[in-house]
Amino acid sequence: MEPNEAVRQLEYAIDASIDEIGQRTAAGYRPTFERVAERADGTAVYALAGALTDKIVEGDRPTPAEANATAERVLDDRMYTDGGE
Repeated sequence: MEPNEAVRQLEYAIDASIDEIGQRTAAGYRPTFERVAERADGTAVYALAGALTDKIVEGDRPTPAEANATAERVLDDRMYTDGGE
């Protein structure tokens, strides 16, 4: 998954789950997705999008700092499970 696709997925999840415009909120995650794409691959971007979407569906709206922390967990998990960078 490309970072732009991940942001779009979150826009839809936010629009469906929270009384807020998803475009504005999801755009704040773009740098995090881009960093994950640079350090790993589309699978990691997809995993991050899924983790953030789960939180959004539960009614939470992760801050950019929380998204970064989630990204680090995704990247760390990949290092231990599939020999990622």
